Amino acid sequence: MHPCLVIRHGLAAAPAAGGVDADRPLSAEGATEMEQIAAGLAVLQRPPQVVVSSPYRRAVESARKVAAAFGGVTVETDAGLAAGADPEQLLAVVAAHCAGDRGGVAVVGHEPDLGRFVSLALAGAGRSFCALRQGAACLLEFPAVPRAGNATLEWALEPAQLLAVAAAAPARAGRRRAG
Repeated sequence: MHPCLVIRHGLAAAPAAGGVDADRPLSAEGATEMEQIAAGLAVLQRPPQVVVSSPYRRAVESARKVAAAFGGVTVETDAGLAAGADPEQLLAVVAAHCAGDRGGVAVVGHEPDLGRFVSLALAGAGRSFCALRQGAACLLEFPAVPRAGNATLEWALEPAQLLAVAAAAPARAGRRRAG
């Protein structure tokens, strides 16, 4: 099985007048929140082998926070995750990273692209039946060869839920050591 952690980038800064959308960074609030969300993800999931990100600045910044929370996992950018990505192309990116026994992959991108990808992975339909809010994540499990319609949804969490996991993590770790 190949785990695929699907993460939408954090809250982005407002577009600058005449600015390029791809250059928008995370907002100050988004950066802080994404760091905490990433900590929650690290509590729930084993580290992926790689975090693959859209080349857009807000996605790369989010991916770096996720990678840091997992102990410094490698971050790669791939144009296949840029805004407007085709779900089949995104599936190909995931399949390439799942070849052999390389472990799991995390992808960081945009909506509605991620929703279409998740829908394709679960049901073989590129038409989205789900959407991820900024900072939300889900975990898909693929068998040996990722294909359309052969993934299983393990969990899907909203940003507030991931923040709660991160906030509760130190207390849980303390109880485990005491017991």
